[in-house]
Parts: sequence; structure tokens; C-alpha cells
Amino acid sequence: MVGKLTPNDILSCSRLPAVLGFSKYRTANDELKVSIDSLHGKEPEFNSNEAMDWGNRLEKTILAESATRLGLESYDLEHDKAYFHRDIPLACSLDGTANGNDSIIFTDIDKGIYVMNKDSIKLSGLGIIEAKLTGQDVEDTPAVYRGVIQLQGQMDIMEASWGALCVLYKGTQLRIFLYEYNEDQVNMVRQAAIEFNEKIQKYKRESEIDWYPLATSAEATRIFDHAEKETVEIPEIEIQAEKIITLREAIAESEESIDRLQRNIMDQMREAEICHAGRYKISWPMRQYKAQPAKTVPAKEGYVIRQSKLSIRDRI
Repeated sequence: MVGKLTPNDILSCSRLPAVLGFSKYRTANDELKVSIDSLHGKEPEFNSNEAMDWGNRLEKTILAESATRLGLESYDLEHDKAYFHRDIPLACSLDGTANGNDSIIFTDIDKGIYVMNKDSIKLSGLGIIEAKLTGQDVEDTPAVYRGVIQLQGQMDIMEASWGALCVLYKGTQLRIFLYEYNEDQVNMVRQAAIEFNEKIQKYKRESEIDWYPLATSAEATRIFDHAEKETVEIPEIEIQAEKIITLREAIAESEESIDRLQRNIMDQMREAEICHAGRYKISWPMRQYKAQPAKTVPAKEGYVIRQSKLSIRDRI
């Protein structure tokens, strides 16, 4: 398994789920920040884990077995370079490619083969075969972030008409999801790549980052991770600050009301574990914790991060 092949200053197919809003783990702004940082020579830290290591080790095994089940005799699992789109700023790396030999494939549950969105698929010419390993439960339709949209981008770059997403679930069950080139999804991919590149080019021209709309306040803390000692005047957001204060007060009142009601119920249940209250079953069980050996907490160096919650108070 070679290291990362695609450059960070343009969008790659593996980053598409985040940029398009399908990823559970990363956002479009996370990817944009990676690309901006790369222009200054700052590359993202690579953090591997055991699951990723097993995925790398089993990649060729997953693809070879998938090719066998699909009856593919001609396939290539040696791709040690990045590939670039002929028209737009989009790149990809490949796990494998195969020649379909015009074979027609139907869904075969016994073999773990699923033809997606139609009854059968004709594997004509070049196809992309992508390997994934996951500890998630087996799916009949893979999550979009698990290679579905990535595969469409790869097909577009390589001018392939079909792709196979080969997913090994929990190390015990292989499923092969077959897709045709999907023009609607490819158009979405192309638009995302063009918009992403426009943001990169604007930064190069103006040294100003055109961020995507923020998805969460947690994302804002990651993106704007450094605070300067300066004060800005933005009077038009006063009403938003006031709403936050009002909502926080309402939450505090609700939490106090919940605690008061819980105290009353507990006082009436006393030692009982279960209470039937009309249509409700109320449980107040014991919870057991296993014994833990004594631990010595290692020393940690000091560090500074940006506060994740706004502090709002009256200036008057």
C-alpha cells in the first residue's frame, strides 16, 4: 500500500463525501482548510489505526475475491500514481481497475453481489474496483460516504462505464455493489470540484478564504481555531446574542423543572426499582461498575485551544 498519491491543493475523490455534506466525520470547510494549509507547506497529520491498517493489508485480497465472484479475469491492482480529470480540477487514486468483457451481471445474494438501481448491469470495457473494510453492520445499500460518490468521481476521471464497490463487513462478509456511471451524480461531483477550486484560486489571488456555510458551532471552533487580541463592532447581531441568552435561560429553567419532577418521583419510589405510572413504566435501577486498577496519569504539556462556547454578557 503506497502513501497518499493525490495533491492536497485540489479536490480528490476520497474527499468528495465531506465536501458534498455526506461524511459523518468531516465537513467541506475541514477539507478546504487542508488545501489552504497545503499552500503554506503544512500537510495534515496522518493518524492511522488498526482498522485502517487491516484495510490496507486486506485491500488486494478483497479486490481479488471480488473479481473472482464477478468472473473478471483481467484486472489491475497496481496503481501507484494519481489520476487527473481531463477537464476539471479533480484527482483520484485507484485501488484497482478491471476489464468487464461485456459480461452481464445480475444480483446474486449468495455471492454477495448487488446490482444497484436496476435489475442487471453490463460490464463493458474499463471499470473501477474500490475496496472498503468496515466494522459496521452489513448493508443492502452502502452509505454514500462509504465510497459511493467517490466511485462516481473515479469513473468520470477514468472514463469508465461501471464501478464495483467491494465492502468487507466486520471481516466476515463481502458484498459487491455494482454501479453504472450516473450522470446526475457526476454533474454534482463536477460542480463541487469547480466550486472548491474557485475558493482555492480566490485565496491565491486575494489571501482571503471564502468558507462554506458553517454546519455546526463545533466546526466553527475547528476552522477559526485562533483568536486575535482585537475587538470588532457588529451591531446587527445583537438580536441573535439576545436570543442565545433567552434560550439558555429557558434551558436552565427546563433543567430545574426536570430535576424537581425527578426528585418528587424518586421520593415516592424510594427503594423500588420499577414504577408503573399509568401508561408509563419508570425505571430507577442500580448500575454496576467493574473494579479498575490504579492508574498513573501521564504528564501533559500545556496547550491552548479556542473556547467552544460563546460568552455573552451585557456591556451596559
